[in-house]
Amino acid sequence: MSKYSLFLCDNCDFQYEHVDRVFYFNEDLTEISEDSLRIMTSRAKTASLISGFILVWYCRECKEFVTEYDITDNKSNLKLSEVYDLIKKVSSHNNILIYSEITDNQNLKEANNEYRYCSKCGSSIDSIWNFTNCPYCDKGQLHLVDKYIFD
Repeated sequence: MSKYSLFLCDNCDFQYEHVDRVFYFNEDLTEISEDSLRIMTSRAKTASLISGFILVWYCRECKEFVTEYDITDNKSNLKLSEVYDLIKKVSSHNNILIYSEITDNQNLKEANNEYRYCSKCGSSIDSIWNFTNCPYCDKGQLHLVDKYIFD
């Protein structure tokens, strides 16, 4: 099941559509798929050698979204540092973070910080629903105008 939420600013044209998403690689690890969390994508995620969840943050300084790949499964024979490089190579997003609770033989566990930081400018980032004012114009209020759960 996946949750959908739509946030709109009452002052500018800023909007954000949130959908619970997962990522998973194809069999030969050359392409990454990103999709909403549903029964079929959950099965594809489970079958993939490298997979996880996608979180979306927002940087007020850069005025752009930051995509975080949270690696939950690495059944490949790649080290985590190689998985990080692979994600950076095939991702369609410009501003990304990579996080994992997994450790490998090099013990490359990312720091579990309470805060996340933009990979471009280093500013603290947060989820859209945690902002009181619109993160884009900083004048308007964000309103949750639509939400539902689907599968």
